[in-house]
Amino acid sequence: MPEPAMVPPKVTWLEQARDLRRSLARLNRPHYWLVTRAPAWLVGFGLLYVLGGVTLGWRTAYEVLVGLAAPGDTPVPAYAYVLGLLGWFLVPAIIGGVAGYLVTHQIERRRTVDAEELLARMRREAGFSADSQGSE
Repeated sequence: MPEPAMVPPKVTWLEQARDLRRSLARLNRPHYWLVTRAPAWLVGFGLLYVLGGVTLGWRTAYEVLVGLAAPGDTPVPAYAYVLGLLGWFLVPAIIGGVAGYLVTHQIERRRTVDAEELLARMRREAGFSADSQGSE
């Protein structure tokens, strides 16, 4: 009598989610950060801004966040100082990070010579060799 064929068990949604999470490691660092960490930061930033809009008023929360209004002149100065610090630290960091990533990406796209090849060519032209370094 022939043995029954073994059918692999069905993949569960939990295993699929695990495999998807593990496959993110193949992304480069900025993409990995944008997919895994940035959503939590954006949700936190959004919640703080919405809470500021509810407690301080939407216009006042925006003005404190971008530095147009003093936090001490608001109805809830303690929270306004938190929102003001968030505007001072987080917003320029996000803008600077995005700008730096875009500039680096454009430079890498236009690079025609590999960095290792360029370094080797510069060493040859300078008369530097690995064995001459050891003899000194």
